[in-house]
Amino acid sequence: MVDPSFIPQLVPLFAPYCGGVNRERELTAALVRLVTGELRGTRALADGGGHDYGLRWSGTPAPLEPLQCRLSFPDLPAIDYSFEIPCHQLVRWLIEAPGQGLPESFWPWLLQGHGA
Repeated sequence: MVDPSFIPQLVPLFAPYCGGVNRERELTAALVRLVTGELRGTRALADGGGHDYGLRWSGTPAPLEPLQCRLSFPDLPAIDYSFEIPCHQLVRWLIEAPGQGLPESFWPWLLQGHGA
């Protein structure tokens, strides 16, 4: 994606879409994660178990530019999602994300196509 040294220059571009300068610390951390191009986590299940997943993306790190995303589950190879979202949407999810995972708001969007 982009060299991490450029992250301070990205903060003012994304701030209007991601909570403004009040959330600069969280936004900076999300942009650091954005430039890695991938995220791994576990989707928790109601029974206490979970499914490991990997989300990869590519595209230009600009708020309105589309990112090509692919969500896969290593233990469930038949389940694979490809989608495109504006870059600022992924950054917002990375800001909301608990630990290294995706936030709860991501899953209804993915499965039902709303909330983005």
